[in-house]
Amino acid sequence: MRNTHWRLTLIAATLLFSWASTAASASPESAGVDQTGPGPVPFDAFHPDRETPVTPAYGGRAVVHLSSLPEGLNRAIENSAVSNWMLYELHDRLVLQNWETWEIEPSLCKSWDTDDQVVLSEGAAAKYQAATKIGPEGNQRSILYGKVSESGDGFDVVSVGNTTHIPKSDVAALERGTVFTFHLPDNVHWHDGHLFDADDVLFSWEVYNNPEVDCDEVRFSYQKILDAQAIDKTTVRFFYESQYFKALESCGDLCILPRHLYDLNDPDNKKHDPETHAHYGTGHEFTLAELGDYINDNPHNTAWVGLGPYRVSNWDSKFVEAERFEGYHAPEGSGYLDRIVWRHIQNDDSSFLALVNGELDFFARVRSEDYFGEGTASEAFTQNYYKGYFYTGTYGYVGWNTLRAQLKDPSVRKALCHAFDWDGYLESNYFGLGKRVTGPQNYFGVAYNHDVKPMAYDPELAEEMLAEAGWYDRDGDEIIDKDGIAFEIEFLYPSGNKASETIGLSLQEAYEKLGVKLEMRNLEWSSFLERMLERNFDAVNLAWVPPLESDPEQLWHSKWGKPELKSSNMCGVMDTKIDELIERGQKELDTEVRSGIWWELHRYLHDELQPYMFGVNTPRKFAMNKKLRGFQAFKIAPGYSIRRWYFPSGTPGTRPSIEKN
Repeated sequence: MRNTHWRLTLIAATLLFSWASTAASASPESAGVDQTGPGPVPFDAFHPDRETPVTPAYGGRAVVHLSSLPEGLNRAIENSAVSNWMLYELHDRLVLQNWETWEIEPSLCKSWDTDDQVVLSEGAAAKYQAATKIGPEGNQRSILYGKVSESGDGFDVVSVGNTTHIPKSDVAALERGTVFTFHLPDNVHWHDGHLFDADDVLFSWEVYNNPEVDCDEVRFSYQKILDAQAIDKTTVRFFYESQYFKALESCGDLCILPRHLYDLNDPDNKKHDPETHAHYGTGHEFTLAELGDYINDNPHNTAWVGLGPYRVSNWDSKFVEAERFEGYHAPEGSGYLDRIVWRHIQNDDSSFLALVNGELDFFARVRSEDYFGEGTASEAFTQNYYKGYFYTGTYGYVGWNTLRAQLKDPSVRKALCHAFDWDGYLESNYFGLGKRVTGPQNYFGVAYNHDVKPMAYDPELAEEMLAEAGWYDRDGDEIIDKDGIAFEIEFLYPSGNKASETIGLSLQEAYEKLGVKLEMRNLEWSSFLERMLERNFDAVNLAWVPPLESDPEQLWHSKWGKPELKSSNMCGVMDTKIDELIERGQKELDTEVRSGIWWELHRYLHDELQPYMFGVNTPRKFAMNKKLRGFQAFKIAPGYSIRRWYFPSGTPGTRPSIEKN
């Protein structure tokens, strides 16, 4: 069925405190914080002048805080949430989930078709003129695809107006919704002026089939695609091997790379990188390793050339600067600001100081002490900024390395959860504003199992469980031990992350009472990620930013838990029941039935395995320059859209229309 949608121009906790600045605050209801489903989201809900109408103007810049600087923007090899958020402004995708309706809509593509796939039995292909062979060598199949309906003793396949009847004896499998054909515009240009076409899309998928590309964290999603074809310059088609509930979102969200800059085999690449081609010499046949290294180490991973309304003009250790791209293919959705500057400040305290000093326009990591205290009540703040908060599905967690001797026993991991007072932590650090989380799905999505309740704080039970598992103090040094191994673990967290530091210190205090020694270790972001992906840690503190419904495979399936892989399953989870639930859920296209499977997985992870100590879903407490308008708080991360922000008409340096004089 052809999709003809076109571009369209929280549960809040009970507040147990008084607002520091009532006039600058909005109720959770008016701010949309209570909103748990799709629907319109109010503008400027926390702005002190929200009742005063203003007219948007074009121009100006916004300086937005970055707590961590991604290594690049190529999402094939950079799986950070930050890079994904930046790409909302710097790039485009085939489809996008609408911020407010939550519907999947065309973005870069004009439209798409979704078809079913009939896999023919061996030897049956010769009977059908419309049969197509797809798949790589060793995994090929003959299929017919189109709209498939049951008819008598078989199936009718309707494709391009023609109907083919296939008896069931010729059918090996029927895979619903597994063929996607995207129709592309013919006038879209990359930021360097090169014409975008279907070959760029095809190449971007082929990247994941090269084992030398460092994309193990996300490779799983694109290996489900059995084949892909560039039908012509404006048409690309994907064939999934089997039914997959996120098939459209997955291929539609592909990070499209400019083939002329990333593919050594592209005829135009030689024009853009003559030095590399001169190094290899004329007629050289590139190996997979050479092709993979060229993608992994490509300078355009930071000197980004994309398809979005803003193009990168500068990238260094402190700033990523972007300016309006005049050639953006959809000017009606290109945004109001002329420039966006992402400023990297790792330390949260330093970031808030930079905000108050006028060096930031938006900061979404305001500490509770500042949000509820003098920091946001001072005249220096209130003259120029206002504060607010919003929820997304983000949740914090402590991940346990299940391959470590101290942490391999699930009963030990459950004991560590019972030993920590999460409710007390929430009250003292977030004034009760937040939600306990018990599983890996988005708290606001249908796949989250709200029937699973957090483990109770019970340090006595924790001590008993550890002793039953063989962990008690045998040598009188006040540290429990087993088989000659002391229960000493390292808590790894990113430098400058005050929230991680606070949770680590709280865990350290709680575990010391049990005879567990927890050592704090902070590392700058790239070193932190490297150790985490290499599984060189005991405990790690981080947060996931799941979509409204996520595929659990990358976090929990055994195929990604092997020690030699750098994957998101860094805890090394390998469990056959989990694998079975994931594989069953992935193939289920009925949302209600699939949600039931995810609920079962949720309960099993929390009640039986505890590979994570699931933490809290806390609101993002932000501060924003009063001069900026157009802020909306969405449930889809990052929770806002910069291109919707603007300065009111009459602001110096702005103009009434997108065209510059």
